[in-house]
Amino acid sequence: MSHYFHNSDPELAVVDCEAGVVDQERRIGTRLWAISIPIPAATGQSAFSRVNLGLPVDMLRWFCLARESRPWLCPRQGRNKFTLEEDAILVSLLLRNGLHLVLLAFSLNDVMTVIKADCDGNLIAVARNERSTAGIGSILVAVGKTFEDANQAVMSHAKAIAAREMEGIRNEIESMVTHIPPDSLEDWYDSFAYCTWNGLGQKLTDERLYHALESISKAGINFSTMIIDDNWQSIDENGANNFHHRWIEFEADRKTFPRGLKHTISTIRERYPFIKHIAVWHGILGYWNGISPEGALAKCYKKKTLKKQNNGFLGGGSLVAVDADDVQQLYNDFYQYLADSGVDSVKTDTQFLLDLIDSAPDRARFISAYQDAWMKATLRHFSAKAISCMSQTPQIIFHSQLLTSLPKLMVRNSEDFFPDEPASHPWHIFCNAHTNVLTQHLNVLPDWDMFQTSHRYSAFHAAARCISGGPIYFTDKPGEHDTNLIKQMTARNKDGTIILRPKVAKTTYLYASNKEMRLLRIDTSTMDTDIPLLGVFNINHQPLIEIIKLEHFPNLPVAKAYIVRAHTSGEVSEPMSFQDSTTIPLLLSLEPAGYEILTAYPLHTTINSVGKATISIAVLGLLDKMTGAAAVLRSTVYEEGDGVLVQIALKAMGLLGIYISPDVGDLNLSSVKMCKELVPSNAMRFVPEEKTFKVDMAMAWEAIPKLQKGKEISFEMLIH
Repeated sequence: MSHYFHNSDPELAVVDCEAGVVDQERRIGTRLWAISIPIPAATGQSAFSRVNLGLPVDMLRWFCLARESRPWLCPRQGRNKFTLEEDAILVSLLLRNGLHLVLLAFSLNDVMTVIKADCDGNLIAVARNERSTAGIGSILVAVGKTFEDANQAVMSHAKAIAAREMEGIRNEIESMVTHIPPDSLEDWYDSFAYCTWNGLGQKLTDERLYHALESISKAGINFSTMIIDDNWQSIDENGANNFHHRWIEFEADRKTFPRGLKHTISTIRERYPFIKHIAVWHGILGYWNGISPEGALAKCYKKKTLKKQNNGFLGGGSLVAVDADDVQQLYNDFYQYLADSGVDSVKTDTQFLLDLIDSAPDRARFISAYQDAWMKATLRHFSAKAISCMSQTPQIIFHSQLLTSLPKLMVRNSEDFFPDEPASHPWHIFCNAHTNVLTQHLNVLPDWDMFQTSHRYSAFHAAARCISGGPIYFTDKPGEHDTNLIKQMTARNKDGTIILRPKVAKTTYLYASNKEMRLLRIDTSTMDTDIPLLGVFNINHQPLIEIIKLEHFPNLPVAKAYIVRAHTSGEVSEPMSFQDSTTIPLLLSLEPAGYEILTAYPLHTTINSVGKATISIAVLGLLDKMTGAAAVLRSTVYEEGDGVLVQIALKAMGLLGIYISPDVGDLNLSSVKMCKELVPSNAMRFVPEEKTFKVDMAMAWEAIPKLQKGKEISFEMLIH
């Protein structure tokens, strides 16, 4: 550690973790340390300890995820001197020797730890204890050849600590998971969703819901999940706006939903059977300002007045909440009521309010108790189909979002989508891409928030959501829909409409700020076939041109040859390889709010046994989808008799593309089958300038009456 910091606190307790390595996947050349920070016991107020980690040695650039506000994390970057106004939980330093030094402020057991900067650029660790006994704050530090090597080291160690320290609640919750079929969660993760928030706003009624759904249905838009957002609940009119209103009872607002929640849900399911899942919104404490002290809930459960800290969003004053002693009963009762009403999932918002609680005894009693009660209730009643929102606080991240033995939880990954704030849209994509460097290692599915499809930035947001690796929700106003854009985001299978979700995406270079006049690159790969995708976004206010090389796709095997296809233009590159010095890179030009999704496909090269010609083949997936490569479950290319057999299994339909070189004019294609039936000739064609054989799977699906329609859609063709 002394190699990387000057002027560290001489009493800093540092343990070299190499002797007790818990991460078997530790990368070669990575070292890990743990720093312990003793904290005295809390009395009426929290106890704090502050230590100087030191001044970084030979630092060129730095990056951190900072607490922009209590609910949200956001990226911050700089050069040379570490200057930061907010608290950080993840810091990375790029050193002059090319190494990356990563620090993780780890929070657990009623102790919260953050990293600050002082005026001289020192890194300061501050630990806060809520318990009546002494506590230990923790900073995990790793150095590696790449940021991800060091990042993975600290996150893996944090998971091991959490699994050990939380063994009791972990075992209890894990015992509740056995009844959840894995496929049911995949169906939930991959569903295309409609959310009411921006489209319908706060004046929510049952009739407005029906009108919006009818508008969407008439536009030919199918989705399988609906989220009834804020303002369906029975709340009082305390204060000037909804931030001051309080929850009265379980039943929906009796004025705006006069026949009750159950009738509304039943009506929706009857009229629109394509909707499989219906979620409702609520706050972690009930509503934005807790529960009404005169309401029905206050009479049924023990209640507690909680003083709020006088800083930050919604800080100051107090609120009434169901006491921690009764919160498990509250959640069981509430979620049973929702389940009986036909609701099968929830969006639980305002979770940062737990971090606003002022007194240490209340924080110690409420934060973990509410998180545990909520987690257990979502498992028991909704089989883990839940969205956690405004929950990027350290005590929640490391308590509820870290353990990999539980089902993945959908978690909002950034601030809201603000349709009427133009400057917010590039920042929204930038923020999410950088926050994912942390959330990729949590047991969560990062949710980049809803957006509208008929909007200046619609395609920009749509591309980002498709490549994000998380869920996709649209929040259109009735009658304002871009169906062509929606078709690029979704695909049909035998059960309805799904999204083609890749792995969790993240920025390829985290040290550059959003002011540096460079294109934002976000990389990921497909879930089943590991095909790399690179989303490129112009987040600046002027056009930009950049050269894109194979090296810009992280972790590509260097021994293979590739072609790269651009989604928006449909252009396919000439074969490219790392070894070939004549490989021509791509020149990408984007206007402000412009984007491109590039997919690098490995070429399968074989010899035609008859003509003895070399044939190069790549399975491109669905060409009409932004992440169409993610529709491919598996594919094989191998010699069969005197030809080459291509076999593909897909999860959904669209315009299937297969790259074939040389020109098909020099080859014969036969036995083109989908689900073992011959594909009609009018449903397929070869485009010479793209060297691509295209099959309209939807046309074939409709044209073959005896098609066996299973969960997978098989395709094969013989080239000779």
